[in-house]
Amino acid sequence: MEKLFHFDSPQEVYQADACVISCFDARFDQAVRKFLRRRGIALYDNVKIPGSAKSLAAPECAADSDFVLRMVRTSVRLHSPSRLVLIGHNDCGGYPGLPPEAVTADLVLASTLLASAIPGLPIECFFADFDGIYAI
Repeated sequence: MEKLFHFDSPQEVYQADACVISCFDARFDQAVRKFLRRRGIALYDNVKIPGSAKSLAAPECAADSDFVLRMVRTSVRLHSPSRLVLIGHNDCGGYPGLPPEAVTADLVLASTLLASAIPGLPIECFFADFDGIYAI
């Protein structure tokens, strides 16, 4: 291997402030990072998938929800997050032509499914719009 960039990464295993499930749409990345930091979430495991919670609430196939649950369980096992955070957003390609209410309904359904699969871990749901982030 040829070293191309030097950076000293911490070697200690960390405890995550949260496990965050969000969409991979980069338009909301900066707002989400700032929002999470303002809520005291500096170090988190980020499960970024198209449509965010849609893979749990309305999966195209069973493997989709199984994958998300595996990722969350892995975060819990390895980094003991203190909460789960679900973030959907406006104009999501996973919900073409659907209103924000469709996204928020899936976030609520996904939180219910996660609460059953991983009991005892607090879950928070948020909706990112182009003018800010809203609690659901």
